[in-house]
Amino acid sequence: MTDEPLDHPTAPTASDDPDRRLAAADVQSSDERVRHSDPAVRATLRRRRRRTNRIYVGLGVALVVLLVGYIALYFLPVFSVREVRVVGTRTIPVEAVTERAAVSPGTPLLQVDTHAVARRVAGIPRVDQVTVTRDYPSNLRIELIERTALVVVEVDGARHLVDGQGIDFGQGDPPPGTPELTVGQEARSDLPGIVRDLSTVFAEVRGTAGQEIASVDVETPASIVLTLVDGRTVEWGAAGRDHEKAVALQMVLEQPGQVWNVSNPALPASR
Repeated sequence: MTDEPLDHPTAPTASDDPDRRLAAADVQSSDERVRHSDPAVRATLRRRRRRTNRIYVGLGVALVVLLVGYIALYFLPVFSVREVRVVGTRTIPVEAVTERAAVSPGTPLLQVDTHAVARRVAGIPRVDQVTVTRDYPSNLRIELIERTALVVVEVDGARHLVDGQGIDFGQGDPPPGTPELTVGQEARSDLPGIVRDLSTVFAEVRGTAGQEIASVDVETPASIVLTLVDGRTVEWGAAGRDHEKAVALQMVLEQPGQVWNVSNPALPASR
């Protein structure tokens, strides 16, 4: 047989007794009155109020100044577009860029949607990257980077420029030394992918093997054939293991030969 503890009523605490709470509140209020009657305390409180008031006034003035400045920038003609500056063009006429930007002179700079302007200018085929910024007080700056042709390829009897991303950006005169690309029917169906592969191949041939390329023939994606500027031919095979192939090419080109096959970089061969 076990003795169970008896339940005893809990004695009320000060927080549970209304009279005690009221008495405690009166004591606290009395302490506050006594403390505030101290001249030093009153002086400290006044200083704090003045400091707080100054902060609020300063914030209010700053907000008003910002609002007035924004309204001035948005509406006043002194901050409107007087000139559109185009930077970075090499072959694209500046007039073509400003026409595509379509920003009317006198438009307040803050009302110019720079993202929309950039999208319009990016629609020019030769434009690779474009940035549009407001140049206060009265200029709009359009900075662009043109596409660079990796190869020149004939399409429907016309020579087209294609960049390293495989993007055909139209006809035109390529930079000196741009290789001519000839593609077979099977490779033509994936011309952008072929050119992207060639971008890596060219980088390895030029950087690792130290050779410049005059032309490239791709009958199928697995048969890349390079012609170097000195007339020698390199049978590269399919894209892949490009660095190994470039190292093998660098070594074998020191030997006599006119046609080299590095499709298997471990066993380069000539004929």
